[in-house]
Amino acid sequence: MCGHVSIYYKTAKSQLDRERAIENANKEIYHRGPDDVGYYHNERVSFGFRRLSIIDIESGHQPFEKQDKVMIFNGEIYNHEEIRKELEELGHTFTTNSDTEVLLTSYIEMKEKCVNKLRGMYAFLVWDEEKQCVFGARDIFGIKPLYYTETEEFIAFASEYKSLVGLLDERKVDKESLQQYLSFQSTNNESTMINDIKKILPGHSFTIKDNKMTIEKYYDIDYKPNGKVTKEDIYNTLLNSVEKHLISDVEVGTFLSGGIDSSILATLASKINPKIKSFSVGFGIDGYNEVDVAKKTADALGIENIQVRVSQDDYINALPEVVRLLDDPLADPSALGIYFLSKEARKHVKVVLSGEGADELFGGYNIYKEFYSVKPLLNIPNALNGMVNKIAKMMPEVSGKSYLLRSTTPLRDRYIGNAKIFENDEVRNVVKNYNENFIYQNATKAIYDEAEKRGYDYVTTMQYVDMNTWLPGDILQKGDKMSMGASIELRVPFLDKEVLELSSQLTLEQKVTKEQSKVLLREAFEHIVPEHVVQKRKLGFPTPIRVWLKEDLGHVVRKTIMDAKVDSFINKEYAIKLLDDHIAGKKDNSRKVWTIFMFSLWHQIFVEQLEISFDSKEYRKAV
Repeated sequence: MCGHVSIYYKTAKSQLDRERAIENANKEIYHRGPDDVGYYHNERVSFGFRRLSIIDIESGHQPFEKQDKVMIFNGEIYNHEEIRKELEELGHTFTTNSDTEVLLTSYIEMKEKCVNKLRGMYAFLVWDEEKQCVFGARDIFGIKPLYYTETEEFIAFASEYKSLVGLLDERKVDKESLQQYLSFQSTNNESTMINDIKKILPGHSFTIKDNKMTIEKYYDIDYKPNGKVTKEDIYNTLLNSVEKHLISDVEVGTFLSGGIDSSILATLASKINPKIKSFSVGFGIDGYNEVDVAKKTADALGIENIQVRVSQDDYINALPEVVRLLDDPLADPSALGIYFLSKEARKHVKVVLSGEGADELFGGYNIYKEFYSVKPLLNIPNALNGMVNKIAKMMPEVSGKSYLLRSTTPLRDRYIGNAKIFENDEVRNVVKNYNENFIYQNATKAIYDEAEKRGYDYVTTMQYVDMNTWLPGDILQKGDKMSMGASIELRVPFLDKEVLELSSQLTLEQKVTKEQSKVLLREAFEHIVPEHVVQKRKLGFPTPIRVWLKEDLGHVVRKTIMDAKVDSFINKEYAIKLLDDHIAGKKDNSRKVWTIFMFSLWHQIFVEQLEISFDSKEYRKAV
């Protein structure tokens, strides 16, 4: 697990001070790899690398060179031993035990098709001296990030875009990304909040040849339910994935919440390593604290549980650092929980397992059960459907209105992933210069078109949307940035190629019923994980901003929104009214206020380039 930066030069007469440019960019991601640093330069490329040593500690230095090829690679290839054997049978030899050499040798043997062999998380680039080109790719889920920017002189890549902003002439807010962020709470698709910085999307590879960059999609999930998957299949496939994810030359721990996903991982990991350490975080407020359940789970498994409790002061003081680490604004309050959890875990281990992806793959979100409630109205004639929808829109805010609207509004017009903050008409109130072309339906149109083309059912369509928006835009963004900010490698065994291919064969009833989510996954582990977590109601990762916004956190949020130079983007008067109404108890506006606040703080740090720090005690004195 590491970080890297690279620059491809379109001309030998580039005005960049090449060595200084790559070294300055590399310094920005020191936290991703404090163990080692490396550089490579030639007339066409500069590579910079920061290493967090996990596998083959002695020989895993990068950039890695072999047979006139040079590679920088962030991630882990969990089937590297199997690939190594295949390559040895083809006559290749190895000088290290690292998955880095296996990956580069795979490229030497198979060129661009090497990505089809990989089981793991990765973002890598190869300079091919023979072909005079760059080839790179990002893993199929988007676990590992990769950003890029292109000018007339160069194309630059980095694991975090804070390494790229110094190469830009100016930092301009992407207005389309801002408008959609207000609904999604994250930036999606290939755009970022900075106009000139883009993302390589999950499951995509790219080639740069003769100064031209081409991007191709090499993998896309395809759901093919067949009713053949058994609970034994799920157990064995997940056990194999956990075994692969525990491979390391340093100690591995596991995150443990009160839910079933992390409990499954902790249970399987403890069977393989009975001495594994578990880590839990809590906020000390009723309804926002699952550390007692986590401790009960750890005790039942006979493993150590190390806990960290986060106060409001801790939370406030960490906000500027968290925003710096995230790059793009992310309005998910739970990111800070992962930040504190990672910092505590890093005191004890260098690698942790985490339960991201189980909900998307196995049907875990409660909103997926919505299908059974709206089902009676899904197939009514179009004319009647439209009539009911119009009546519902005119109804006052009474019980049943939401149900009628959901039942008579096409899924593609209202569902954009597991979180939705602002509706389009609300975004119109928040942003200056609202653009009708930037509505959230446009961001998901291609996803829905593909789901419709493949004939996906209601729930599978929701999963497909989540896999392409919520998962890479929010869940994996915060997981990578918060863990790497603490210089710790986060591994996600549910997001494994073999687990994905198995879960894509589940039927609707094996995923969701009217009463239960993750049906077959729960059955697979009902007699294996501690009993108290099997049927436990899903809470997600609760964070008490709803409570804290009425206290000291509210003062920080108000001042940040007022001070930030975002007047050309945000209607501050409307934003502050949302906060005031929340404080007065008129309506729970916590997530909406938080979304505006995180953009404002991001703007201060990345656009205004201010050194921001919060001291909750000073805010308390001021008030």
